[in-house]
Amino acid sequence: MKLKKFNYFFQLVFFIFFGLMNGNHVYAKSENDIKKLDRIIAVVDQDVITEKELQEKINSVISNLKNQKIEIPSESVLRKQVIERLIANSIQIQLAYQTGLKISDAQVDKTIERIAEKNKLNTADFKKTLEKDGTNFYKFREEIRNEITIAQLKEREVDSKIVITDGEIDNFLNAQSKEIQEEFEVAHILIRVPEDASPEKLEKLKNKAEDAAKQIQSGKNFTQVSAAFSETPNALEGGNLGWKKASDLPTLFVDALKKTEVGKITPILRSPNGFHILKLINKKGS
Repeated sequence: MKLKKFNYFFQLVFFIFFGLMNGNHVYAKSENDIKKLDRIIAVVDQDVITEKELQEKINSVISNLKNQKIEIPSESVLRKQVIERLIANSIQIQLAYQTGLKISDAQVDKTIERIAEKNKLNTADFKKTLEKDGTNFYKFREEIRNEITIAQLKEREVDSKIVITDGEIDNFLNAQSKEIQEEFEVAHILIRVPEDASPEKLEKLKNKAEDAAKQIQSGKNFTQVSAAFSETPNALEGGNLGWKKASDLPTLFVDALKKTEVGKITPILRSPNGFHILKLINKKGS
């Protein structure tokens, strides 16, 4: 049975890692492979990520992609995507712990109960189904706890930076009374460009973005191209950003989306952090 999971987390794009491209092993087939699984491949402050942890996550992602009938990226690309996600999560979980943010067992139980209901199951049957599918329920609980933690951390960080004056509230209400703000349902591919990229590196990354765009235009599924090319935290899920108000998107994105037909992609967009390809899934508003 294919189970639906809530996507609670917002992930940082900052990470520190090593050993990304070493040891392309997905399954432990021998004693040597088992030893490799115990190898520490990344240290993130007080946390470590082992080869075993990485391979378990890779196998889980492969299973999810197969269930969605999405083409699996090359092993090196998939490995890089997954380890970046593990490191980003670790950074945020540690930050949450250091700042006193804790998620209670009751919150986790309530969330799992809602996920079970989405699958038309009670919690007990949901647990049995998970274990039948080879998912350890304890690990699943901790994953849900981490996702809630990261979501609340992000919300808290955003809220702490927001200061809204009475004048801004009045201006917003006046604007809303005059017109309905446009909203876009968008998927996003990012080819990241380092700040110190050489002209040769820049040209190589531009060619990579052009290759991704050509594959989409020739009929390849956007989700498949995202999984293979993109460097966003949700690349393996197709880079879907969901519905976004125009005011929540960069002007660069909004200007391009306004000129794009639903179902089509924008031209390649260049920003300080890289090359972007957007797919306009749907839109509403003025």
